[in-house]
Amino acid sequence: MTTHNERCKDCKKRVYELLTKLFGEIKINYNLQLSNDLDSLKETPYYSDLKNIFTLLQNHRGHNKFIRAKKIPNVDFFVVNQNFIVEFDESQHFTEPRKITLTNYPSQLKLSFNKKTWIEHCEKLHKKDNDPPFRDEQRAWYDTIRDFAPSILNLKPTVRLYAKDCIWCKLDPENKGDVEIFKKLVFKK
Repeated sequence: MTTHNERCKDCKKRVYELLTKLFGEIKINYNLQLSNDLDSLKETPYYSDLKNIFTLLQNHRGHNKFIRAKKIPNVDFFVVNQNFIVEFDESQHFTEPRKITLTNYPSQLKLSFNKKTWIEHCEKLHKKDNDPPFRDEQRAWYDTIRDFAPSILNLKPTVRLYAKDCIWCKLDPENKGDVEIFKKLVFKK
């Protein structure tokens, strides 16, 4: 018996189709035009928290220059009419650096995913990607900025879906039961 691959391209397509069914216009690989540069975030509500997280990431393994792009990479999906980001996280997102970021989020930061569950995934999976050597810190920072982006850009909180929570490609956007299952996964916290 073969297992389902969490990097199934059809799963991501199906998430798009289901999001479209629920919310209308969805932009794929949407560019928020948000800077990666910490100094450019000085006027944002959570600058001191972001600065602390950035410093913790730098100190974790001594990688000081893990930001290579001027702007954060595109988000997986942007729900236009509802004004929120949807990120589809595969296992490689659940690393020690990601746990460090999550555990240092301010309690008042609004999230549309269960932070405790994401931390538990980091502890259980403890993934590592050292190509380049700072990749885990870089990915954790980009995910952090995507989680803080709503407070900076006046959006609703970022939704995160875990690739292994479901065999997404098996859900049918034309089946009301499947759409309800998807809706519960999108809005669970």
